[in-house]
Amino acid sequence: MKMSLIAIIGVAVLVVSTIGFGASLSTNPGINRIGASDNQAVAAARGNVTALAWTEEVNSSGNVATKQIIFTVGNEDTSNAHSFEVCAVLEAPALTYQPAAGAPPACNSTSSIAASAKLTLVGINFTNTVEVSDIANISFSIEELN
Repeated sequence: MKMSLIAIIGVAVLVVSTIGFGASLSTNPGINRIGASDNQAVAAARGNVTALAWTEEVNSSGNVATKQIIFTVGNEDTSNAHSFEVCAVLEAPALTYQPAAGAPPACNSTSSIAASAKLTLVGINFTNTVEVSDIANISFSIEELN
């Protein structure tokens, strides 16, 4: 219980600092005086994640589990090509996560995707398997790299 509380507080601090300090996955943390000359604008990514599927395998316990998620990344920009970094976290019951709370998320960067185009069969691999029946939530984040 104590570790899950620490994990929840850690996620809350990360979210507040990301929004409040204008940070992104590649911005060094620092104080951001809202509306000041050092304000760091963070634009929303012009991309989306769709067509989610996971590969299933039988784990060492004999249960159906997943270790990889396959999806499509779309570029919503109608003028320019962009590449994206997509990260994912699987949540199972009792607030257990894959990757584990406090560990870096599982991520994959795409190649450049043409304007208004999609890149299919993008995958993220997880270190450990998660039983499919235990998956309570899948969280994705997407960041525009260029």
